[in-house]
Amino acid sequence: MYAVEFETHIDNGIVHIPARYKELQNSNKAKIIVMVDEIGDKKDELAFDRFLKQSKKVENLTVFSRDELHDR
Repeated sequence: MYAVEFETHIDNGIVHIPARYKELQNSNKAKIIVMVDEIGDKKDELAFDRFLKQSKKVENLTVFSRDELHDR
């Protein structure tokens, strides 16, 4: 057994093997290890946490009533 490392896309659960490794398609046994940066909802949570850390406190904020907001 030998190791091959490459980056690729996973589409709907299908791992695409780059053309330069086409000989792997004829293998009948392989050990697959998947390493990802972030997964699904966790990625969204991390992005939201980063957003919150960048927020600024606003002093002297004027709060309008519903009527004031819709006054024409």
